[in-house]
Parts: sequence; structure tokens; C-alpha cells
Amino acid sequence: MKNILALAALCAAFTAHVAESTPQAALDQFLKFELDGGRLHNDTEGYYEQVHLVDASKTEALTCDGARCKAIVTYTYAPTAGLDMEQAVPHPKGGSAQVEYIVQQKGGQWQVETGKDTPHVSRLAMEKMLREGL
Repeated sequence: MKNILALAALCAAFTAHVAESTPQAALDQFLKFELDGGRLHNDTEGYYEQVHLVDASKTEALTCDGARCKAIVTYTYAPTAGLDMEQAVPHPKGGSAQVEYIVQQKGGQWQVETGKDTPHVSRLAMEKMLREGL
């Protein structure tokens, strides 16, 4: 099975730093990008050996203090027991975790700060990428 490095090398570059007019819009756009596997295609983000496979996500909180907001997102992980997918961070029984994101206003636009943390990718999006050889 192809690894994430091979997937990233075959994909076109995208931008992970989406700028929007509101913090919620920036977060929503980033989460769509993240779950669709966008960070796997982004030359500026580097490459990843593994991803967290996600079945669902929910924004729990978005609190702002001036031009800086914190967002808490709860991810529901896909069970990995029995999956033949070496790219998946092991979550044998699934489970969930909360992840904090920082959304900042820069130049009148809001954008999510991204780090080098392990991407959260929809299980369906990952299966599609592997099936299509992306």
C-alpha cells in the first residue's frame, strides 16, 4: 500500500492558511480542508507518515479575545482494528479526542494557525485517495 509520502508527492499543492472574514468561517473552511486530506497535498506543510482517520467532527467551542480565538474540535476516530491501512494512527476501537486550534485575525482576515501536528482526515476521503492513487 502506498504511504503518505507517496500520496503527497503525487498531489497538487493547496494552501492550508485559509483567510476568511469571520473566525467561524475560517475554522469551517480549514476543517473541510483538513478532513478532505488537504494538508497531505500541501508542499508547505511537509509530509506525514500517518494520519488520524476520522468518522466525525464537531466544533465544541470558539472563544475570542480580540484578534485571537481558540476553537475546540472533538474528533470521533474511525476504529482501526482490522483495517489494512498502515497510514492510520492506531485507534483500534475508535474513540474521540479534543483538539485546540488558534484562529487569528491578520490584515483584516481570519485564518487558522496550522502546525506540524498529525492531520485529521476523513476515513472516506483517505479511502478515496488510496483507491484513486492520489
